[in-house]
Amino acid sequence: MKKQMSAAYQYSWVRLVLNYYTLFESIAEKTEVSEEVMGCCQRLNSLMEAQLSKKDIQSGLLELRGDITRRVETLTSYTDCFQIYAYVLNRLERKFETMPETGLDEEDLVLRLMEFIEAAGEAPARNERIRNIIEQLPVRLTKQKFFSFIMEGLSVYLGASKKSLEGMMYVLRTESMVSLGPDMEEYQSLYKTLEKLRGADYRTMTAENYEEVSSLYKLACENLTEEAGMYMMLQELVNDMCVLALSRQEALVDEKEEAFYQSLVSEILEKFLKEDYSPGDEAFFDKLTRLEGKQEAYYERYLRTELPEENEERKLDPDFINAVNVDRLLSGSSFAELKQPEENAKQESAEEEKEVDRPWLEQVAGEYFKELETVFSGTSKPVVRAIMAKVLSDLPVYFRSMSEIEDYIRGSLESCLDEEEKETCKELLEELMDYENILV
Repeated sequence: MKKQMSAAYQYSWVRLVLNYYTLFESIAEKTEVSEEVMGCCQRLNSLMEAQLSKKDIQSGLLELRGDITRRVETLTSYTDCFQIYAYVLNRLERKFETMPETGLDEEDLVLRLMEFIEAAGEAPARNERIRNIIEQLPVRLTKQKFFSFIMEGLSVYLGASKKSLEGMMYVLRTESMVSLGPDMEEYQSLYKTLEKLRGADYRTMTAENYEEVSSLYKLACENLTEEAGMYMMLQELVNDMCVLALSRQEALVDEKEEAFYQSLVSEILEKFLKEDYSPGDEAFFDKLTRLEGKQEAYYERYLRTELPEENEERKLDPDFINAVNVDRLLSGSSFAELKQPEENAKQESAEEEKEVDRPWLEQVAGEYFKELETVFSGTSKPVVRAIMAKVLSDLPVYFRSMSEIEDYIRGSLESCLDEEEKETCKELLEELMDYENILV
C-alpha cells in the first residue's frame, strides 16, 4: 500500500495548499461571513498550526469534520423546506404576473409525456422520468389516497434490509418537513424566513404579500447557497488534512517537497491569524505556480494503484482501515462516512441483515402517517399539496403498468380547476422534457 499512500499524501498536500488559499480568498472577498463559518475556520487554523508543529491532530480533525457535517445537514433541512415553498410560489406566480399561455392541449401533453417516458429506454431511466413528472403535476388527493400511494411505494422494500427502508424513511421525513434539523434555530436569519413562509396565507395572498414572500425566499436561498459553499470548502480542507494524517506513516515522503508545501501553508495561516486579507505578494504567487500540473499527476498516480481486497484478517488491520478511509476521503464525496474497526461494525451489520416484513412495514408507515397528520393539521392546502408532490416523487415508482401512469397524469391535470396553477405545471413539464432531450 506504500505506493498508494505516497500518491495520496502528495496529492493531498498540493490540494491542501490550493484549497487553503481559495478559502482565504473567499473570506477576503466577502463583506460578511457568518459567526458559525468563522468559528469553524478558526478551529481549522488551530489544527493547521498544530499540524505544522508535528502534533497529532487526528481526533481534532474528525471532531471538526463531524461538526461541519452536522451543520450541512441543518442547511440541507432548510433546503428541503424551501423547496416546498418554491413549489407553492411557482404555482401562484401567474396570479400576480402577466405570463404567456403555454398553448399546450391537455390531451396532447399527456401523450407527449408518455412518449417521453417510453423514450428513456431502460427501467431506471424511465422511473426517474416518472418521478420528475409526478413532482411537477398538480396534486388533488385525499389524505387516505395519498397514504395508500405511499404504502404501495414502500411495499417494494418487503424482503429487503431494514436499513434500506430506514434510509427511505429518512428521506421522506426530511423532505416533507416532518423531521427538521435539531440546530435550525442557530441560523436566526434563515429560521425567521422559514417562520414567515410557514405563516403566510397562500390561499388569500395579495400581489403585495406575494412579492414580499418571494423576495424573502430568494434572499434566503442566496444566503443558504453561500453558507453551504463555505462549509464545502472547509470540509474539503479537513478531508485533505485527514488524508495527510492517515497516510503519512505508510507514505514515502520527500522532505524537501513537504517543507515547500508547509512554507506555503504557513504563509496563508499567518495572514489568517493577523486578519490580513490582502492578496499574497508576487513571491508567493510564483511559488503557487510551481504546483501547476502536480495535482493531476499525483491523482492519476493514485488511481493507478488499487486497494487489496478485504478479507477477515484485513477487517481488523488498522493500516487497511486507514487505506479504505483515505480512498473514501478522495472519492469526491465530501461527507463520505468513514470505516470503523470491524468490532464496532458488527452490531450494525447484524441489524442491516434483518429483513422488512409486512407488520414492520405497516408499523413504520403508520408512524410516518401520524407525523404527516400533525404537519398537515397546521398547514394551508397549497403547502400540503406541495408536500404531497415531493413525497410522491421521492418514492419508488408504484405504478404497475404504463396505462396506470397515463391515467394518473391525465387525472392530475383534469382534477386541477385552478387554471393558473395548471398552466404553470404544463410549462414546468414542457421545460422538463426539453431539458432531458438536450441531455440526450
